[in-house]
Amino acid sequence: MPVNKMKFKKYTPEQYEMVDWMQENDGILLVEAGPGTGKSFMSREVTEVLAPKTCLYTAFNKAIVEEGVARFRGLNVVCKTMHALAWAFVRPKKINDISYKCITEKITYQQKARVIDAIDRFYLSASTDMYEFMEEFFTEKHELKLIDISVKYIEKMIAKEIDPTFSFLLKYFHLCLLDGSATCEYDLVILDEINDTTAVVLEIFKLINAPKKLGLGETNQAIYDFMHLVNGFEVLADEATILPLTQSFRCSENIAKKIQQFMRNDVNQNFKFIGTDEPVRNGKFLYCTATNGMIIKAIHEALQDGNGFHLLRKISEIFAYPMDIATAGRGKKVYHRKHAFLEDEYHEYEKIKRKGYSWLAHLLECVADQETKTAVNLMLSLNRKNVNLFDLYNQAKNADVDLDYTIATVFTAKGLEFETVHIADDLNSRIKKIRDEGGIQNHDDLVAFRCYYVAVSRCGVDLINATSL
Repeated sequence: MPVNKMKFKKYTPEQYEMVDWMQENDGILLVEAGPGTGKSFMSREVTEVLAPKTCLYTAFNKAIVEEGVARFRGLNVVCKTMHALAWAFVRPKKINDISYKCITEKITYQQKARVIDAIDRFYLSASTDMYEFMEEFFTEKHELKLIDISVKYIEKMIAKEIDPTFSFLLKYFHLCLLDGSATCEYDLVILDEINDTTAVVLEIFKLINAPKKLGLGETNQAIYDFMHLVNGFEVLADEATILPLTQSFRCSENIAKKIQQFMRNDVNQNFKFIGTDEPVRNGKFLYCTATNGMIIKAIHEALQDGNGFHLLRKISEIFAYPMDIATAGRGKKVYHRKHAFLEDEYHEYEKIKRKGYSWLAHLLECVADQETKTAVNLMLSLNRKNVNLFDLYNQAKNADVDLDYTIATVFTAKGLEFETVHIADDLNSRIKKIRDEGGIQNHDDLVAFRCYYVAVSRCGVDLINATSL
């Protein structure tokens, strides 16, 4: 029976079509929801209309699921991450990361890092055959011995000889659902941020026994490729219906028009995004960057001006990379395991060290990623100003907090909204560089444009320094 329009809150035509489809059909519906188009609101509306006896709201990201707990209060909705769902079935005694110290074979640090990466990639993949996966992962002749080593440590986790990793839970749950040794049944399953999830989560989503499934997100906001995430809209395109939500209730008509033109010019000529005459006016300000290095620069400027600020991540995490660069540059052990490669890189630097060739110059020459370049340039800038990085870190820890002035990367600000957004220079320079080189040439370029789209669409009224629009 079609939904009675008069019975519910006023919907846009697109929102009405979404609710109507969910009521009239079984199967998977994916909703391409632009920024501020009411994705969260509509997830609750759909649940209220369908009134399922059992409903699962899930996502890869814990913070998103925690927001869902408040949104679905009073309804028959269980809010859990996929990891929590898997944990409830697997129930491991202890979870641990696998580090290069866990691998006892006499191989190099780089080879151990490759093994660890391969194991984690397998756990996050849709693959059900670890040998086949490893054979495709290790294609170089000198790496073939790493296939058996990788499989060995997966089998050790299965046999409970070593503690499982967090990602192991998902793969184990996936395989148990596949062979029928685990069951999971709901009347409705909602997978949020389906544009940024893992392949194994999508497999679990498909295997959950539920007549109605709803995936929410937007392809143009898929920006976490560096975490080996995948876009559910692409993966499930052949087995799902896809509907759009393009009417934003956040961005002003003027800002939305500029965003639409930006995306049509460079990304998709059919892109549609409509603003509102009642944009968000919450008094909140966002300084939005691409990297942690630019956050630190903004923190330094705020401290110089005597201003407080609000961060979306721990200060220790934001300062981690430049501080580890400085530590490795002294020939010392870094604080964070994921930056241990800097120790090896420093040994390489010492072999070729020459007059006028500094450790920071070596990193700029030999480690080409944007995070490294930004961190090194930040450190060079602080050195010129005689600012000690570790002193700045301590000052930042004790700084005043201003909840209305947020400094964050686009990756942590995603999903939030502000009256005013200042776009940092690193976001603008990346777009300019791509355009100067002839436009989008590869997937990394596309993700850079998506990041810019996410950054500017956090804004309701005042958009500052968005020179690429």
